[in-house]
Amino acid sequence: MSRKLAPEEIKLLEESGYSKKAIELYVDKVNVGDVKNPDVAETYIGPCGDVIKLYLNVNKKGVIEEAKFYYLGCPGSAASTSALTQLIKGKTIEEAKKIEEIDILKALGGLPKPKMDCPKLAIKTLQKAINEYGKKKAQVFA
Repeated sequence: MSRKLAPEEIKLLEESGYSKKAIELYVDKVNVGDVKNPDVAETYIGPCGDVIKLYLNVNKKGVIEEAKFYYLGCPGSAASTSALTQLIKGKTIEEAKKIEEIDILKALGGLPKPKMDCPKLAIKTLQKAINEYGKKKAQVFA
């Protein structure tokens, strides 16, 4: 069950070094949820123990129409994956493959130094999902 963060909690996030954009994505739970009948749903567990499950719907032209996720982890993982989903929507699979950690950091306006692994977690989850999507697509044409 989600709850609204208290002003003191938001202040703690700010003092920890989270940007206003990262806090906004985390608090508003941007693109957190699942996708009905996803083309691919992949889970990745980072070295820190955070877990991301990414859902993608891709149209016949290879464009990502929908991207959502669930997570079990810190605000950095949530904000990074929210930013990732915003970055990949409307992009082709090939364009999404080119997104890097720095793109997520730019979209967020930065993260606290101890959370610099969070964009990597989001990217690794995306790469895993794209690889699985490619395998499924290849099976259809095999």
